[in-house]
Amino acid sequence: MKTEAKKIVPLATIAVLLFVFSPLANASTLTVNLNPKSGAAKVDSVSNTKIIFTYPSDSTVSKYPRNISSSFSLAGTFDGSSQGAHELQGTFDDWDSHISVTNMSVDVSYSAKGNATTLVVSTSTDVNATVMGVFQVVNGTVRANLGWRAFILRGALSLPLGGHTVEVNLAGDAMEDSLGSHVAGSAWLASAFGGGSFWNRPTLNFSQLDTPLDTWTRNYNAATNTTTFSKTISGQNTCSIQADFNGQKYSLSEISDPSGVVNVQGYADASGDTLVLAPAPASASISSSVVVLAVVVALLAIAGGYLAIRAWAKSKTAVTSPTTMPV
Repeated sequence: MKTEAKKIVPLATIAVLLFVFSPLANASTLTVNLNPKSGAAKVDSVSNTKIIFTYPSDSTVSKYPRNISSSFSLAGTFDGSSQGAHELQGTFDDWDSHISVTNMSVDVSYSAKGNATTLVVSTSTDVNATVMGVFQVVNGTVRANLGWRAFILRGALSLPLGGHTVEVNLAGDAMEDSLGSHVAGSAWLASAFGGGSFWNRPTLNFSQLDTPLDTWTRNYNAATNTTTFSKTISGQNTCSIQADFNGQKYSLSEISDPSGVVNVQGYADASGDTLVLAPAPASASISSSVVVLAVVVALLAIAGGYLAIRAWAKSKTAVTSPTTMPV
């Protein structure tokens, strides 16, 4: 074990960033910072979800959400023995049973606003966790398994936050919370849409990043010593369901539009979902040096041209300036 540790410690910290871009306000991000010195991975997953409930303005149901305007922000920290950490651990076990969650913190913000025809519920759940067991040394080569990055938390995640027990994952619970003070409206909503796939739809869901890293676009920048893996998922992922009662139509919808980027500080190749760390080949450094040299030469040329033009302008001014004639 000591021999393996010595092989890991000299490596620079690996910063792996998975960023989910979106033109909408409900983009989600996943950031993983890998530190081979400590053997830990710092995971920061931010899930932003927007759920839209539409209804006829003259329906009985519309009287419940039309004046809703509420929001809250709550936070909590948990050690590895907590129920919340065990729930998160269970999602990672689906990909790699060797890794473990040692602690985590959760920040949740929630808002609901309704009018005569539409109720919009916005939730943001930020889960920070420390994960161990990511690194392995195989025949002297350091590897980091990232297959678990595309995790999806199935089922409820109820956490004690700010003195309240809050369910932070399922879309159905977010909708029920928005109508919490309107028992009849909440009961109608659960009866109309409850039990379906939407009701149990997880918001902590990064499964769209599950394609192998070696299929992503890879680029190594020797000037910054950074390896980048990038992927864009075309189109939007939309979940929408409808209900029709006495000719009146109702709908619930959720939209996301993710893409991903992985930045590794250092030289790394991907094999499947495993990052393999290695010294940068001389060719990569040489090609980058050539680029840097070309940029320097170009800048010097521009600077030289500027100085030449300036000197020429001064000489022309001196020649053409009028001479004062004596009286």
